[in-house]
Amino acid sequence: MTEHIGHTDDIAKTIRIAKAIERDIQEYKSFDVQAAYWKSKKRLDAERRKSTVIFYLLRIAAILLLPLIISTGVLSYLYTQQLKQVEPVSYLEAFSAPGIVTQVLLPDSSKVWLNAGSSLRYPSRFAEKERNVQLSGEGYFEVQSDLEHPFYVSLENGIKVKAHGTKFNISSYQEDRVMETTLETGLVDIMSASHTVQLKPNEQACYDKDEGHFTTRVVNIEEKTAWKDGRLVFRNATLEEVLKKLSRRYNIDIVLHRQSRKDYKFRATFSSENITQILDYLRMAAPISWSFADMKQQQDYTYPRQRIEVWLK
Repeated sequence: MTEHIGHTDDIAKTIRIAKAIERDIQEYKSFDVQAAYWKSKKRLDAERRKSTVIFYLLRIAAILLLPLIISTGVLSYLYTQQLKQVEPVSYLEAFSAPGIVTQVLLPDSSKVWLNAGSSLRYPSRFAEKERNVQLSGEGYFEVQSDLEHPFYVSLENGIKVKAHGTKFNISSYQEDRVMETTLETGLVDIMSASHTVQLKPNEQACYDKDEGHFTTRVVNIEEKTAWKDGRLVFRNATLEEVLKKLSRRYNIDIVLHRQSRKDYKFRATFSSENITQILDYLRMAAPISWSFADMKQQQDYTYPRQRIEVWLK
């Protein structure tokens, strides 16, 4: 009896499995593959058309915006140019008092050091094709390179120095007979009405105002430019050259009285020494004596610049 019941259960289980399989088959048969394919294709085509429309809309927007961007740029440029034309160019003048070294920053970021008793005239901005400044006295220049806007330094006697982005020194005091241009790095042209001289580094061009001609020579750069750093450097310098630089450095009139025609050359470097210490040093190297002249009050109740008398025996 028990065996019969177990056999019956196996048959019922098998029938249930067969019916489940039949239902699955019927369900598979009812699934329309062709319809599903066309439905999916329709959906993909719709998405593709939507993407295409968005793409073309973006292109149209870009085309419409392009003239606006261009016109905005043009208007901005014209407005900037108009501002430059409206804004007047004023001229500034920097002075360096006697005994003082002054540094000047130009509109193009070029730097200029002015020695004692010197002045520099320059525009508030460089609006022309050329960058022009005027120097009286002595100046050391560090010029920013700009090939499209050359840099010129105008001196007296119609002399002009053209810099190509470089470092150089110009000494052009009105009381001096000779104007000196010394090149440290780069390239400069020194131009007169009839002649042009091009310098190489470590060269100096001297222009004689009376005779109107140039001479060039190789020099010690440190000797010619150390003044901007507060030092006086002499290398094989004459007594006259030494006293002239001391006079400008210490704002003192130094008068040399020669009792001997013998030439003396000096090699020295001074930085923090006062004038009496330097003159005592010179007295050790050459037969000189010196003394301060008496200072008398003038009619306007002021006193003249201090003067030192120097005698070369």
